[in-house]
Amino acid sequence: MALFFVDIESTGIDLENDRIIQLAFIKKDGESVEAFSDLCYTDVKMSFSAMGIHNITPEMIEDKYWPYETDSYRALERENLESNYFISHGNELDTIMLEHEGMDLKMQKIDTDKCSRHLLKDAEDYKLQTLRYQYGLYKIEQEVAKSLGIGEVKAHDALSDVLWHYLLFELLLTKVDGDVDKLVELTQTPILLERITFGKYKNKNLTFEELFATDPGDFVWMYNNLAKEWDDLEHTVKYWLKTNPHYWKIAQEERKKNSWFD
Repeated sequence: MALFFVDIESTGIDLENDRIIQLAFIKKDGESVEAFSDLCYTDVKMSFSAMGIHNITPEMIEDKYWPYETDSYRALERENLESNYFISHGNELDTIMLEHEGMDLKMQKIDTDKCSRHLLKDAEDYKLQTLRYQYGLYKIEQEVAKSLGIGEVKAHDALSDVLWHYLLFELLLTKVDGDVDKLVELTQTPILLERITFGKYKNKNLTFEELFATDPGDFVWMYNNLAKEWDDLEHTVKYWLKTNPHYWKIAQEERKKNSWFD
């Protein structure tokens, strides 16, 4: 069993069209820990907003290999086995970008973002940098980085981000008594969302409980128009609708009616 802590920087965040420009990971196999990182060539144009985050420019990658030709990719591909674990902070971007390069991930997936939402209820938010400071990961990062041969530690560098969610994973592991498979289970378990952070309620600091008390009909609309593509939202909306059989029945009937036209 090996653990792979993976982070990717890309030309942007369009899951259909953007591509990898940096692939980094830490491999932990028993007591052995190794770090890998490669800049990657692509012919896809980088967005300026992405460049402003990761500070990688087209000039920095013009003489690099395609992602699937790099040492990092090949090392990850060799051990893409069901017995190993793929760990990242938010799985979606990393897994989809690797799929664009031909890697069908067979490893068991652990999302430190989702596990943090289950296990770290007192977190101010679940951004990696917030968790880094709130839980004191920054206090030990230089020592761990040195042991892995990692130089400068900086935000939005793929290898630095890998280091932080490696440290975050170790913290999360203490919350589940060292049971790695429990983190796999939590990654697959929908989260009961607390606050509404989208649409007309964005930035209003309104909870789902507060909205349901005043406008349960809005939950019927969310169930039929937004929730199908968002597991955590579907779980949350269903939870509240089921507390009121009248609105839960309406929501189900409307979804059934809509399915006839899909």
